[in-house]
Amino acid sequence: MSSEFHFSPRPNRAAEIAWQTWGEAAFAQAEREQKPILLAISAVWCHWCHVMDETSYSDSRVIERINERFVPVRVDNDRRPDVNARYNQGGWPTTAFLAPAGALLAGATYMPPEQMLGALDQIANFYKEHREHVEERAVDLRKESSAERPASGELRETMIARVLEEISDAYDPEYGGFGTEPKFPMTDVLDFLLQEYRASGDQRLYDMLAKTLLAMSSGGMYDRVEGGFFRYSTTRDWSIPHFEKMTEDHAALLRILAELTRTTRNEAFRTTLESALRYVRTVLRVPSGFFAGSQDADEAYFALPLDERRKREAPYVDRTSYSNWTAAMAGAFALAAAALEDDGVMGEAQGALDALHERMRDENGLLYHFLEPGGTPQVRGLLTDQVAYLRALLDAHETSGEPRFLARARDVAAATDGTFASPNGGFYDHAGAEEQLGNLAVRQRPLADNSLLAENYLRLAVLDDDDAKRAAAERTLQVYASNYGAMRMFAAPFARALRRFFGGTASVVLVGTPGQTSDLRETARALPDPLLAVRTIAPDDAKTLGDRGMDPKLTPAAYLCRGNVCSAPATTAADLRDAFEARDGS
Repeated sequence: MSSEFHFSPRPNRAAEIAWQTWGEAAFAQAEREQKPILLAISAVWCHWCHVMDETSYSDSRVIERINERFVPVRVDNDRRPDVNARYNQGGWPTTAFLAPAGALLAGATYMPPEQMLGALDQIANFYKEHREHVEERAVDLRKESSAERPASGELRETMIARVLEEISDAYDPEYGGFGTEPKFPMTDVLDFLLQEYRASGDQRLYDMLAKTLLAMSSGGMYDRVEGGFFRYSTTRDWSIPHFEKMTEDHAALLRILAELTRTTRNEAFRTTLESALRYVRTVLRVPSGFFAGSQDADEAYFALPLDERRKREAPYVDRTSYSNWTAAMAGAFALAAAALEDDGVMGEAQGALDALHERMRDENGLLYHFLEPGGTPQVRGLLTDQVAYLRALLDAHETSGEPRFLARARDVAAATDGTFASPNGGFYDHAGAEEQLGNLAVRQRPLADNSLLAENYLRLAVLDDDDAKRAAAERTLQVYASNYGAMRMFAAPFARALRRFFGGTASVVLVGTPGQTSDLRETARALPDPLLAVRTIAPDDAKTLGDRGMDPKLTPAAYLCRGNVCSAPATTAADLRDAFEARDGS
């Protein structure tokens, strides 16, 4: 079955291990033969995963020992984030040893051959000698972990301040970024700082954000030849990167750069946005309209100047499309198009979202997770895909005014409600549509995805004046009210959603076609309120909002609203700005 797996591109013998995919067959074999499972979680872009293929998994003693005493299962992190969320041991590669029912016995990350040999013997012997106790303890642990925390606790604005304090404490004032080394972009933190700066005008927040982004884009973290960000820096000063390039990271960074380009006068952000955008469109865009997953690390290649690179084969690009990353990139493209006034980029954003709608939905209207070139959609019912898709649909509607994206956002939200909602508040990370083996039987409510979903629901609540959506968002955030502090600065998505919960109640409703309302839309999005929602409706649809006092015959027109109470119509950009200043001042 080795042809189903991606191994290191350099010589190795890892395919000689009898790898199986995560599935019923592997677990049944482990149960039948009373052997522990060796779970290897890797990724196509992962340097140390390749090293492990070339070293430990190419050692004849390791190969023999695994095939004799274990059921080896290999999982790609990008394709099965739900498995990774439950078994990752602190990085990639993950080497996890499981009992046949899926309980974790032990684990590590990279293990060189001698260490691996010792671990294989130790784990196999331990399981053989203590099998009954291990299985009994696994049942007890599963019962304990399945006990859910109910949504409770008061949401307070002081929670936002606490997360900001954690971020400030971790900030590196000398080089930018957070912590020492290795240094990751921490895009959730940067996104939160951008929102808070725009909401408060606190220069200190802007300085942290700007210094970090400028340090990344001017140092070793950025490819000065072909463009694009590397995955992280191995050094505190951003000088020596780890050379993978990830679609996930670029989607988040393009989003932040687009908003900084639109709202500040620093041309360095525009320059980096344009350069990174070129890289993504050139290398990571695929013919299906989607985006590839990643480009491999290759230190020697990326150290070359352009003319020398052209003589060599570029590092491998994983052409598999992942719905959460494609959706996130589509949303980033929509924001970048608005910032750069580029209709071509907007067309690509809309094309990607249309392709997801047409090719990746299941019978319930939910997205599958990934698509190989020439293949069929795989892995149903992951929350991460629906959350990213919903956010991108709202981004596309607010930036373009196209009504189909708002209609689809409502449909995705309804399907998510009906499939993922926990009776105790919040949303599960998977719908139980795939096999529920091992720890997948206990569904989780991850803070990051739930916080972003709550933020999306709050946007929908304002756009549609929908109290039920606001209540669902509130209940979701309450799940984390008592333990968000333990996440420290990683609670940034929670704090960002809280800011919208407490302050995001205003909207601008534009009446007219997307083309008619383009100038008013640009003005509305430039108003100094980062939480302002912008909705565009056709004149005929304005009739259904009659209680808001809208005149369907007056187009184009803009109405500044809180709930269903709206201002008099503004027909020019100046009128809309005046209406905002008058209302904001009151």
